[in-house]
Amino acid sequence: MNLTELIHEFVLALVELGILLGSLGAVLFVNTANSAFSPGSVFTCISLLYFVSNADFVAAAQSLVYVGAINVLTIFAVMITDEPTGSNIVPRGIGYFIALGACAILFSALACVIHNTNWFGLSFTNQLGIPMSGTPGNNVQQLGYKLLGEFVVPFELVSVLLLVALVGAINLARDEDALTTDKKSSASSTRENSSFF
Repeated sequence: MNLTELIHEFVLALVELGILLGSLGAVLFVNTANSAFSPGSVFTCISLLYFVSNADFVAAAQSLVYVGAINVLTIFAVMITDEPTGSNIVPRGIGYFIALGACAILFSALACVIHNTNWFGLSFTNQLGIPMSGTPGNNVQQLGYKLLGEFVVPFELVSVLLLVALVGAINLARDEDALTTDKKSSASSTRENSSFF
């Protein structure tokens, strides 16, 4: 193993560690705002993983779409609609341990499949060993042309639809907060008006 391969393996290990820590942070942080920031680090590390794997277009698309749009909108929604957390911590029940066991089994199965797959020996051939004719030569270039040519209008419409849905959800959440504060203020004002002193 020469020096460049060693550096490449070290960078891959750092990126994978960032993905693992960000994923754990998204699940384990008690504060919802911190939990919303953690997927940003995961998406950034995934983008770096694509970049290290020489998939520059996919890395740029990952950064723009997930880090630049999805994660920012998620953080925006959490910051507007989230109530501050108190000291009421729910004890862990039987459902927590069932979910933990299911996740451990799924993680073990995925780790086995990833470890036992010959990633460099993959080829697009049928059962007879003949290369498939429908296999594109340069996927990234074709994806870029399709996304910025034929599918640019649906892509932008979906982004506008997601933005409208987010604004609607925020509006509904704020209306519920306004109703609860109005009820509390009207109840307190009737108590103040009923006082004899």
